[in-house]
Amino acid sequence: WIHDLKQPWRIGAAYFESMLLDYDAASNWGNWAYIAGVGNDPRPFRKFNTQKQAEQYDPEGTYRAYWSGQ
Repeated sequence: WIHDLKQPWRIGAAYFESMLLDYDAASNWGNWAYIAGVGNDPRPFRKFNTQKQAEQYDPEGTYRAYWSGQ
């Protein structure tokens, strides 16, 4: 959203705020700002690598299979 589509991070944060059932202001806005590279640790172009996370934390694919209905 922020880096690939070049959209403002605040719009993404506001959208998540309106849609999440378990919304937490600090977690939501803090993480959006962190990924955007603003705040007290500014590094631009941080991206969450879902493939790397899956390989590290779900190497058998159990979690992904459960939630994808496979």
